[in-house]
Amino acid sequence: MARYEFPTTAELLEMGEPRENAVTVYLPATAGDFELARTTVKSSMDEVIRTLRDRGASHGLQEAFAARTAEILADECWHKLSRSLAIFTTDETAEVFVLPNNLEHQIQVSRYFDLGQFLRAVATPQDAYALSLSGKEWNLWRASGTTRAHEIAVDHEGHNSVTHREEANADILDVYAKDIAGIVERELNNEDPTGLQPLFLFATDPLEGIFRKIGVGPRTIVRVPGGSDDLTVDGVDGAIRAGLEEINAQRAGETVDTLADGISKGLVATDLVDIARAAVGGAVDTLVYDFTIDILGRLDSATGAVEYFDDGYDLLSRIAVTVLANGGAVIPVRAADIDSDIWNGTAVARLRFPLSQ
Repeated sequence: MARYEFPTTAELLEMGEPRENAVTVYLPATAGDFELARTTVKSSMDEVIRTLRDRGASHGLQEAFAARTAEILADECWHKLSRSLAIFTTDETAEVFVLPNNLEHQIQVSRYFDLGQFLRAVATPQDAYALSLSGKEWNLWRASGTTRAHEIAVDHEGHNSVTHREEANADILDVYAKDIAGIVERELNNEDPTGLQPLFLFATDPLEGIFRKIGVGPRTIVRVPGGSDDLTVDGVDGAIRAGLEEINAQRAGETVDTLADGISKGLVATDLVDIARAAVGGAVDTLVYDFTIDILGRLDSATGAVEYFDDGYDLLSRIAVTVLANGGAVIPVRAADIDSDIWNGTAVARLRFPLSQ
């Protein structure tokens, strides 16, 4: 049942289809507090069953969801938790995604799964590296959208520490840091030749300053206060996720700022009706949208026409998945992340070609 990888775009489209009694539950769920997570799932599903009962659900339907709850609670995922769970279930099926992202507790019972938080986890870059560095030892770490931070096996080539030397003076530290920077740069360039994935640095002065001055090519180095002493996996992963929130928000803002260049050429859409039509027609190159708001309705997958009604699904998520299906990029944001004259607080799209009238 539990999955540790993201769904394909085709699966996301299928998850967005209407179905009877679609239940979505998001919650924080860490290995260190899995009993609290289990209790939260149990209470959330009890609330779901009460909601269904209040809506007139049959005893059989309530029993079916009780059975799905038992299946989820019996799954092996409780021994392999990361940071959050995303649960999508009906009376017949249940699917659980184990994610390293920070998701907020949320419950929805509807005709559609709520893909808002989930799609942000799928679409937002969560790949990064970290270096814990001290005079005693150093370690390289990797984190991704589907895995928590974990150490990378790297050949230290004899550069384990400076503690075996007579005195860790400035010259020795310079050589030590330069050697490590060379090893790290080669390793990261092999894995991420684009250099887009940042490197989080856990170190204190003077090594922190020395290493940052040397650098690892054009790759962004993010300093993490506190150094590398007594680091835990949770500490490394938590610092990476928090830092990525800021980096991704900054990059999203920069993306929206650049969109204004295409306005005069008809390559920017800000009206949701136009964005939807462009998405279905494969015209959207990049979509930036606020994933925290719900605009309910229906998207015609053939024409791109939009209808608004309270019993619909989240249009923004559906449009975003359509953009992904047509090879575009999506950037889910919180409205406050963006400060640009063309940002309307809902959505803006860069087009590959102008829309026909």
